[in-house]
Amino acid sequence: MSCYKTILAVFRSPDDADCLCRLACDIANRWQAHLVGFYARPGLAVHTGLRGPDLDEWLGQKRRRIEQYNSLIRTAVEQSVLSSGNNWDWREMEDPKEPSGDTAAEFARCADLVIIDRLERGSSLVDPDMTLEQLMFETGRPLLVVPPNCKAKQVGRRIVVAWNGTRQASRAAFDALPLMASHENEAIRLVCPPTPEHGPNQIAQGAELAETLARHDVKLEVKALPGRHSDAGAEIMAECEEFDADLLVMGAYGHSRLREYIFGGTTETILNASTIPVLISH
Repeated sequence: MSCYKTILAVFRSPDDADCLCRLACDIANRWQAHLVGFYARPGLAVHTGLRGPDLDEWLGQKRRRIEQYNSLIRTAVEQSVLSSGNNWDWREMEDPKEPSGDTAAEFARCADLVIIDRLERGSSLVDPDMTLEQLMFETGRPLLVVPPNCKAKQVGRRIVVAWNGTRQASRAAFDALPLMASHENEAIRLVCPPTPEHGPNQIAQGAELAETLARHDVKLEVKALPGRHSDAGAEIMAECEEFDADLLVMGAYGHSRLREYIFGGTTETILNASTIPVLISH
């Protein structure tokens, strides 16, 4: 894939709508891509302490808040996209009772790239990570996950690619190829596990991938992680900070999702703590 021509922006909170719009328009402008906006409505949990009219009133307030969010987000999208001149359209859920993650996944399977916000921990939304995880595991499409309170106006000028030779890492690297090969790119660093001091292979693990990407006119440097942290996620984020990266590219969940949730893992660490957008593929 040499470019992104259809970009789906999945909104879940009006707080981060402006940033998602800026980044989506920035990427779309590079290839005159078509933008699709979609608001993933949160679920409604039944308040166990309410009954009868009190419960009806509480649910009514929640529904009105959800519709207000939808209106605020759509207005933000209209203002951003119209000023940028991009082609776009807005998708609504036909059935408000249908899980929004399922509908988002249907749209995502027909997009080149999906952009979604990462909600703050402790969000008042029901199961706020459900839509993100559905998109990650059920669509086969690359996700650009934008952290809360992100102020970035551009993405993909300085890129760190996390490489460990797995299928997921390979998928992510090639899904990010349009950004890495873009003429607006400034620098790319490919980081990989430390090279063993003693062993038959003293070549950095990412050297083969670097040669392949070079055939796509992608210029990058290969750096073995120095092993300053026992946690790979912390190590990668330290490299991003040192490199002044505005984008991290990585494969998602090398272990099972349950194992990562219980024992912790690189994906969990980075998605929860990264301050820059992360392009992930599974």
